[in-house]
Amino acid sequence: MIALCGMGGVGKTTMMEQLKKTVEDSKMFDWVIKVVLGESSDPFVLQQAVAEYIHEDLSEKTKDARAELLRKKFEGMSQNGQKKILVIMDDIWKEVDLKDVGLTSPLPNGFKLLFTSRFEHVCTQMGVRPSSIFRVGVLNDEEAKTLFFAIVRPAPSDGDDEELQKIGDDIVNKCGGLPIALKTIAKSLIGNIKEAWKETLSNLQHDDLQDLNDIVHKVFEMSYNNLQKDDDKSIFLLSGLFPDDFDIPIEDLMRYGWGLKLFSKVHTLREARRRTIICVNNLIRANLLTESDRMGCVKMHDLVRLFALSNFSKVKQASIVYHDNMSGHQLINNDAKESYERILLKCMGMTKFPVCFNYPNLSLLIVMDGNNLLKFPQHIYEKTEKLEVVCYDNIGIPLLPVVFEHSTKLRTLCLRSCSLTDDISFLGSLSNLEALSLVDCGIRRLPWMIGKLKKLKLLDLTGCVDLRIDDGVFQNLGSLEELYMRSYENRHIMFTDANCDELEILSRKLFALELEFFKSNTQPKNLSFEKLERFRISIGCQLVIWKDDEKYSFRNTIKLVGECNELIESKISDLFEKTEELHLQVNDMNHLENVVDIPLHSCQLERLKISNCPVMRTLVDEDYTVGVIRFPKLNYLSLDDLPSMVSLCGTVIELPEMVELDLHALPSFTSIYPDNGNPCAIQSLLNKKVVIPKLEKLHINDMPNLKQIWPCEISTDEKNNVSGLRLLKVFTCGSLINIFPNNPLPTLNNLEKLEVAECDSVEVIFNIDFENVSEMEGYVSRLRSIRVEKSGKLKELWRMRGVYNSNILINGFQAIQSIYIFGCKSFETVFTPVTANFDLSALTSYNAQMNNDMSGVRYPTYLLHTCHHVQHLEFWLDRSVSGVFFDVDSQSSRQLATIQPPLLLPYLQTIRLEHLYQMSHVWKCNWNTFLIRHHPPLQFPFQNLTHIYLSCCHNIKYLLSPLMAKYLSNLKSVTLAYCNSLEEVISRRDDEITTSTCASSYQDTTFFPHLDTLTLEGLQCLKSVDDGGRTCGSDKLSSNMIHDEFQVRY
Repeated sequence: MIALCGMGGVGKTTMMEQLKKTVEDSKMFDWVIKVVLGESSDPFVLQQAVAEYIHEDLSEKTKDARAELLRKKFEGMSQNGQKKILVIMDDIWKEVDLKDVGLTSPLPNGFKLLFTSRFEHVCTQMGVRPSSIFRVGVLNDEEAKTLFFAIVRPAPSDGDDEELQKIGDDIVNKCGGLPIALKTIAKSLIGNIKEAWKETLSNLQHDDLQDLNDIVHKVFEMSYNNLQKDDDKSIFLLSGLFPDDFDIPIEDLMRYGWGLKLFSKVHTLREARRRTIICVNNLIRANLLTESDRMGCVKMHDLVRLFALSNFSKVKQASIVYHDNMSGHQLINNDAKESYERILLKCMGMTKFPVCFNYPNLSLLIVMDGNNLLKFPQHIYEKTEKLEVVCYDNIGIPLLPVVFEHSTKLRTLCLRSCSLTDDISFLGSLSNLEALSLVDCGIRRLPWMIGKLKKLKLLDLTGCVDLRIDDGVFQNLGSLEELYMRSYENRHIMFTDANCDELEILSRKLFALELEFFKSNTQPKNLSFEKLERFRISIGCQLVIWKDDEKYSFRNTIKLVGECNELIESKISDLFEKTEELHLQVNDMNHLENVVDIPLHSCQLERLKISNCPVMRTLVDEDYTVGVIRFPKLNYLSLDDLPSMVSLCGTVIELPEMVELDLHALPSFTSIYPDNGNPCAIQSLLNKKVVIPKLEKLHINDMPNLKQIWPCEISTDEKNNVSGLRLLKVFTCGSLINIFPNNPLPTLNNLEKLEVAECDSVEVIFNIDFENVSEMEGYVSRLRSIRVEKSGKLKELWRMRGVYNSNILINGFQAIQSIYIFGCKSFETVFTPVTANFDLSALTSYNAQMNNDMSGVRYPTYLLHTCHHVQHLEFWLDRSVSGVFFDVDSQSSRQLATIQPPLLLPYLQTIRLEHLYQMSHVWKCNWNTFLIRHHPPLQFPFQNLTHIYLSCCHNIKYLLSPLMAKYLSNLKSVTLAYCNSLEEVISRRDDEITTSTCASSYQDTTFFPHLDTLTLEGLQCLKSVDDGGRTCGSDKLSSNMIHDEFQVRY
């Protein structure tokens, strides 16, 4: 367990997010799970947050049953400790019982916990050792100035305005080194005049701000007051209503804002949406909102949210998270509660809605995260006559008043993920309703009464599967501007002929439409697309949102499956100039122009995916003669299953914003980039006229005839096309021989991650010729992660020619953090020659899982010294490993010790060895020559080792000698399983040469003082844990001892 502690606003969450990104990018963990707790310690809320992150449905009603389900889920994810899992709990305010989320203490093998909290004692209560608590403090003066001036403008030089510099320094001093205050103030001053800087300083000096919390509040108050538009302030306060760390959908802000009449001089929904986006952008620039990882969402820092909710004089609103000790009779213990205008209530675990719900001035009510057990009082709406917006989100059975005589002002009604199985005709009585959302509510029939909503402008039926619509509904919705009808799992809307006729007339007025057309069903044939500005439309297929982080985003999208003629007849081409994402699967399409009948340079396309087009030869017509072809906004291109494709185009094509290129099943190509030295023998996808200056991600899959990606020697133009590449994935290319050109550093020095799988002709990943070392001088690779799987001929990762002197340090790949080799039966070594002084000092994880028929491979002992920072080591399935795994006393180790210090793997934390059938020892060396007792404990090899997992190693007799055991003092868990010859965990049998001094030094030692878990399973020859009878383990060990039924002597 590790914790980041510090006051609000110092950057704990920012640091945590950076750590999360780093471990995800480097694949240090197989799973990374993040939950945010905030002030709530309710176990139901925490359980639900974990379940949603791991895509688990919690249907159980009791806390213990839910915890058990999560425990089993974690157990399956970890695969008995084979997978590594990082659980992040952000913003903990109170102690949480880990058992509630399926975790035990001590943590199971493979699990790590990272906490962030303002309170150090909470982390200690959670079991974090004081030495593992990292305190995040405020910035010092220089750091604060650097941050501030980096945001407002470059740091002033000697010739800059000294007065402005002085004002800036004084502002920084007033911010107390708090990053969130510095960032917020700095953003408000970007591009501002000197008088604005003076006014900011004056405001900060006006009050004697000694406490950091007062500083933060004052900074947010100034930023709020500096907002130029009342609309910005209104959206800011509305955003503050959402829970801690919530991904706030911008679309929700628009729909709620419309219902509350927040926008001035706005008359249509499209104007309201545009205004909302502008407001959000202004708030992000003011650092009052932040961008979210989820597209279409924003977030609000908890300190900013606290300020927004405290601004009671502007809008009286409350955001409430229900918890176990909350009274079921009263939500807000405040004499002024009847003045509240907006309430958001998270009611996870609540079974009874508060009886005393008396808020006569309430205009907005959001109720979220309840279940079918939650009961609502029937009179809830009687005293809420001013309600304008109601939202029920993820509520089992919401209370919807059958008679709405008390809700005549209701303008927005949003129901999401609620169970609406009864007739909803009563909604037709909401005469002032303008926005109605029934997303994922399970309704099967849209009754004719909905047509009585004469003012309705927005109708959202997303996810209403197998829906039937009464005749007359569309005909009577004369004010409708936006209609969303995307279904799930091909369970689409069942249109009648009357529905189609009405929809064709309605479409002439629509500004937004989301709709799927299927050939096998009755569908409208003469829709008008003339006024559409916002759309997602598919013909012949389903609209699918592939990525969860795009759930709340909206991109103008068209998906077409069929023949050219029928697609042209649909008049869908009227929308191509406004289309941002286009998917084409057209049987008789030879090139893009067969379907897209507008000038290509006028396309607004950002994403283009073409698949399953059997006769398509080129992306652009080979006879295209209008000079340079340019796709000005295209950032993603996918070409999939195009068996007849012979090139991208025959002329110059510019893709200035292209970031990602995805290639799959293109059998005609033997190269991706052109080979100018052998153009006749190579069929390349791209020619020298293709310009892709910003390419960052390249995915290549199932291209059986591909022999190379780049030629061995590439031109300057090609170097410019790939110099920004960060990610390369190559899968199932059986003929591929060369992945990279010779001496790849000058070309691919920005590459960060490489994944290769099922490329059976690849023998080496990087070919480097040091005879031409001048080509590589000055270049350092950013490559952090290498993963190679099931590539049968792979022998090594780096092959270096012309390396004759081991004293020359090779440091071009020194950023490598993770190496993963799986199922590569010919793999021999990481680099050749093994005597090279190859810098892998940043390597923290080495995982080699091989096949049983390997030959000639063993753990590369030279890595003991070259990989100084390895933290995780895994090695599987190798019959050829014999003798000692860590051959500390090998000849290569002694030679390297003269170059580097003899300290071996001091950062190693986890060792996992499985199915190494011929291995006789894990560790063995001559301790007399090593002179252990002369090394202080902090300088001893393997000093940070905490977990050992040994399984199916049938030739090993014991794990550790007593002397080795003495120095593995930080061990927390040891698992020994199915090692058929293992007799002892600790044994003196190989210690004959140990000196008496060394022997006496460990005779009375307690081994493994931190050992919490010792698992012994399937060890048929085991006689004892320690043949010397010494004490082993911590006080917790006895309760965490797991073993088979046999006699064991301790």
